[in-house]
Amino acid sequence: MNASNPARQRRPLRLAAAAALAIGLVAAPWSASAQGAWPDKPIVMVVPYSAGGPTDVVARMLAVPMGKSLGQTVVVENTVGAGGTIAPTRVAKAAPNGNTILIHHMGMATAPALYKKLNYDPLKDFEYIGQVMDVPMTLLSRKDFPANNFQ
Repeated sequence: MNASNPARQRRPLRLAAAAALAIGLVAAPWSASAQGAWPDKPIVMVVPYSAGGPTDVVARMLAVPMGKSLGQTVVVENTVGAGGTIAPTRVAKAAPNGNTILIHHMGMATAPALYKKLNYDPLKDFEYIGQVMDVPMTLLSRKDFPANNFQ
């Protein structure tokens, strides 16, 4: 983050707020059409990383508007460990009632290449709901590295 540029500092918060609004708009039809059906109890949004990290922050920003739209509490649960693979295992083994959801990032796609055995299949055990964030990445090096651009 560039401390001298306040607009750049606010960008992640604006992106998260836009994502929360999008989730609320997407979830609104569910709440209207599912009166008395789903969700009938709190929804658990499982985060594979520690509280206070970027994925946790986004999850907590989504939980409130999502809960209001669905008419049900959305609880954020941090289930950490094993390089982010414990949380997907928990969600894959949860009752298939829509009350346990996973918020994850690129790690969901890379886990099969990194681990010989997973207790879940990223393609078969999950249903894609939607993208909630676009995270910019940067390439960094030591200060004395001679290159200062991609060329």
